[in-house]
Amino acid sequence: MSLKETVVKLVDDLVAETDCYVVDIAVSDSKIRRKVTIFLDSDAGITIDQCTAFSRQLGNQLEEIIEEAFTLEVSSPGADSPLKFERQYVKNIGRSLRITKTDKTEIKGKLIEVNNGTLVIEPEAKKKVKPEAMALSLDEILEAKVIISFK
Repeated sequence: MSLKETVVKLVDDLVAETDCYVVDIAVSDSKIRRKVTIFLDSDAGITIDQCTAFSRQLGNQLEEIIEEAFTLEVSSPGADSPLKFERQYVKNIGRSLRITKTDKTEIKGKLIEVNNGTLVIEPEAKKKVKPEAMALSLDEILEAKVIISFK
């Protein structure tokens, strides 16, 4: 079993005991200093304390498996990270998104609704013409990011 497969299993076992879910896992193959990066989230958001506790638990288990030095990072996905799962979209209802569709077209608009793999987006108005809300399947989305606003 590869190191990544082992890490995925350990993380899945630890996450099963919480209300968190795994967004991404990255394991570097560097022989000099391995790096394990885990991105976690939950429907209510994740705290630094939760990341710290998870890091301690996972770190203790990894020390028994990885003989050489390694770096472990456990955090939430950044504000500019792409949305990957339907539950991340649900958490962002009411916010503006920048969506790149699989056909490479781009849509900017407010997320209105998420239901069974379908999003309802209210596209930005162009030249004072307000377009109608549109439905998009998650399968049509190549990448979606929350547009950060400081207004």
